[in-house]
Amino acid sequence: MTRPAPRRGFVLLVVLAAAAVLSLIAAFVYSRTEDQLLLSITSRGQSIAAARATLAAERKLAIYRAAYPSAALGGLIAVDSYDSAIDAGTPQVGDREFANYDKTTYPALDVSSGGGAQWCTQSWLMFRGTGIPPWTVVEAFGFYGYTVQTGGVDFVNCVAQGNANIISSHVTIYLETPTASGGSVDSGGGIGTGTIGGS
Repeated sequence: MTRPAPRRGFVLLVVLAAAAVLSLIAAFVYSRTEDQLLLSITSRGQSIAAARATLAAERKLAIYRAAYPSAALGGLIAVDSYDSAIDAGTPQVGDREFANYDKTTYPALDVSSGGGAQWCTQSWLMFRGTGIPPWTVVEAFGFYGYTVQTGGVDFVNCVAQGNANIISSHVTIYLETPTASGGSVDSGGGIGTGTIGGS
């Protein structure tokens, strides 16, 4: 009595199925690792942008406490919102400052080593009602990424130009406006924070 030959095709089928399963697992692990890497980079950029916005706000607050810029802000009309203040027809913002280490001026600085847009601040006066002194509002923005000059400028107000993927963070400070010229401010209005942009 002869024994039947082993089913070699069945063994080969099992081996191929196992290889296919392992390939799917490897692809899934790679995809998850890539997503986690991108998430990690974005989170790091957001943290840096938030830190820069906070430092810019603290810097401006320290300057205003030492000497309020009446010349820069005294002629502004108090408005209801930041959107109204930056209106293209009648802008009511002043004392804008920014730091930007662009590729052209600082070619040796990569964004990961401190290059790129850093921060931008500008101020406006908030209307609080007839007979009530307005608040001085400081808008501070922090960034992670490069601007790309558009029309010869890197910022319009404090909006970074030319890079839709730049990561940004936004801090708003409300300050009591001093009544005496050259006086200092108190941060009696409080501080508001928020995050915008980023990808």
